[in-house]
Amino acid sequence: MSSGLRDFSTTFISRLLAMLISLGTQACLAWVLGPGDRGSYAVCMVFATLLTLVFMLGSDIACMYYVASKRFTLSEGVAQTLVSGGLGSFVAIAVGLVLLRLPLEFVQKADPLSLHLSLALVPVGFYASTFSSLFTSLRDFQWSALISVSIAACQLVLVLALVLGLQWGVTGAVLAVIASQALGVAISLVLFRRRYELKWARPTLEGLRDTFSYGIRFYVGKVSNLLNVQLGTVVLSMFASREMIGLFDVANQLTMRVTTVPDALVTILMPRVAGDPSGRRELVAQSARVTLVVCGVLLLVMGVFAPQIVGILFSSAFLPAVPLIRLLAAATLLIATAKVFVAYLTCVNRPGIASAAIAAGVVANLVLLVLLLPVMGLMGAAIAMAGNYLVTSVALTAVFHRLSGLGLMDVWKPRRADWSQVVDLLRSMPGRLLCALRGKG
Repeated sequence: MSSGLRDFSTTFISRLLAMLISLGTQACLAWVLGPGDRGSYAVCMVFATLLTLVFMLGSDIACMYYVASKRFTLSEGVAQTLVSGGLGSFVAIAVGLVLLRLPLEFVQKADPLSLHLSLALVPVGFYASTFSSLFTSLRDFQWSALISVSIAACQLVLVLALVLGLQWGVTGAVLAVIASQALGVAISLVLFRRRYELKWARPTLEGLRDTFSYGIRFYVGKVSNLLNVQLGTVVLSMFASREMIGLFDVANQLTMRVTTVPDALVTILMPRVAGDPSGRRELVAQSARVTLVVCGVLLLVMGVFAPQIVGILFSSAFLPAVPLIRLLAAATLLIATAKVFVAYLTCVNRPGIASAAIAAGVVANLVLLVLLLPVMGLMGAAIAMAGNYLVTSVALTAVFHRLSGLGLMDVWKPRRADWSQVVDLLRSMPGRLLCALRGKG
């Protein structure tokens, strides 16, 4: 248990630092670009992210699972990632170029240069994310932490230089993301080589088949999980102004920062659950309880002080986003807790069930968007996302109860051990924060 606390503390501190740096980046973009160009930047990011998720077929989560369960060596996992990512990137970029030539309303919300540059994010973003995840599969959490903080810091520096300094606007912001993700790829490969003696392992047809077989089973869930977060922005880009897109994206991005807590828990849970035949169901349940309490406090504070937070971080031009933030804060608590159950399902080789539960939320989102967006505007989009989170979280929670065999009281009843774990974690935070700031992991 002590190793779990140490791993969570290291991971959470690094994600907290990365989140704070990222908030600095988002604040800089908001102040310099304003709601309109901030909306254009959001369109570029969503465009690249959608292409990545659709055409990578879930191969990233598959490689992470197979390395964590020791079915692949690290060298095999890296090789499979490079090949599957290369194939997916080729198709994604080709499709992206075709889409940019079509008279779509979506691509009219940003300038052509920025949208074309965003295509480069497909391979570098995929490799940066997957390689960082491979460190967690090996339970080497401190290096995964180093990479996430380095990427965030590099992006902030480049945004200050390119957007604030050189006044390159949205194009500079996109370039900053590309360069920072490329740095993450380079650091990962160097560390793999030095720490694990990375060698080229020739990809096999069987390995690629297994990778895509697992990935496709989680594919619907992974794409749906992205749509859970980005669907509102995508739909708004077709019917709303750039300013409205910018307001909604800021509200969405701010509330989702709180999922740093379950993301950190999922990072340390996956290799433990994947490597245990029983699935560590009690540990998963405890993680859900801790997530519920910690995220609940953070989101309550965010909702109460939303006007002050928005005014300081994003400028008064973004104050119309405050009602959206308060609504999404309440809904985010549901999805934050459910994220832990997704980790359980993927690591007990039930990715298809997780996919179905997440897809149900997307259907709810689409139905509510069609009904509410024309009459309620931005608030309708926020309500649709809240409905999405409600349906997804209820479905995932019900599936976890059924598969784990744990009753409602077994999962949600607070235990003295939970409080002890939180106290121990809080006590360890200052020391680990100082180590992280000094670069000692």
